[in-house]
Amino acid sequence: MAKSLKLQLVTPDRSSFDGEVEEFTVPGTMGPFTVLLNHAPIVSSLVAGLFHWKEGSRESKLLLGGGFLEFHENAAVVLASSAERIEDIDLPRAERSLARAEERLQHAVDGTIDYDRARVSRDRAKARIAAKNPFKR
Repeated sequence: MAKSLKLQLVTPDRSSFDGEVEEFTVPGTMGPFTVLLNHAPIVSSLVAGLFHWKEGSRESKLLLGGGFLEFHENAAVVLASSAERIEDIDLPRAERSLARAEERLQHAVDGTIDYDRARVSRDRAKARIAAKNPFKR
């Protein structure tokens, strides 16, 4: 019987991780959740947020831009729109992006603003800021 989970993280431009882990936590649409050994099969959409996993005593973290998770028979595939290392996040840039997106969302609905794109930009900026400053909300 398996003692670890097979985890594969794939983005449109590369495979970001492929290995054995003890557990992982993903940013689900209804909130973050952790998958452990012998978890029930699941398919879930993911939102922008922190994705982390444990390999022995080592814990790794990435910021996902949203996507999907499929898990069954102790094997998981995470298809993410993007994955970035926390240390690569430019906090001032994320704060400017958040301000820009929130300003766009204040406009009247007149067809000149792509609200879905602005909401995605706002959510990703918030996730980046939270990843860099986990205790500042």
